[in-house]
Amino acid sequence: MLLLKDVWKGHVVRGKQRWPLKEASAIVPARRRVALFGPDAAANDLIIQTLSGAEPADKGSIRRVGLPCWPLGSAAFLDGKSTLRENAAFLGRVYGLDAADIATIAVDLSGVKLRRGVNIRRYPLTDRRMLALGLTLAIQFDWYFINQALPRAPLDRMAAIDGALADRISRAGVVWATTDPTTVAGYCDCGLVLDQGQLAFYDTLDGAVEAYSAVVEAGTRKPT
Repeated sequence: MLLLKDVWKGHVVRGKQRWPLKEASAIVPARRRVALFGPDAAANDLIIQTLSGAEPADKGSIRRVGLPCWPLGSAAFLDGKSTLRENAAFLGRVYGLDAADIATIAVDLSGVKLRRGVNIRRYPLTDRRMLALGLTLAIQFDWYFINQALPRAPLDRMAAIDGALADRISRAGVVWATTDPTTVAGYCDCGLVLDQGQLAFYDTLDGAVEAYSAVVEAGTRKPT
């Protein structure tokens, strides 16, 4: 479960302070596939960062019941000055898992050849991203957060990554942010709709899509 109480989160856009979340409160049930609909992609990304805990709220509180994952596809959690095994050891200590198992799963899923004694930052960018995804999927979280699209994998790794991802999220809750409802059609079963800094939860995806369509329509009618 995710419980938001009076949450504020802002950012600066073209020199002006904006508040994607303004005293927002919501309750999101556990083990649901939640679409987060908002008309602004940058605001959606900030909210996903905030819900996951990668970014702190400016005001208010977010209670996460269960273990939240950082935004899927992010490599920000990696320590570039450490090796893959050292990163795996850190994650093992934090989440109470075997470091060797984490490293093995990461290498197997990513398809990246382990370079012993080499710091993560010395791997090519694509390899770093794949290792980050492999390390993420080595851990079972209770909440996964997606912004716009699932991480892309090379064709030769796609089946392995898709299989591991499907297994992980089948046992967890998901919040998937998008500006386009067709992106999550057939996947999400409920939704959060962002409107003027507030988040409203809808128990069905159809209800969320209908509410979001009204938000978008109202936005197009505003004078410029």
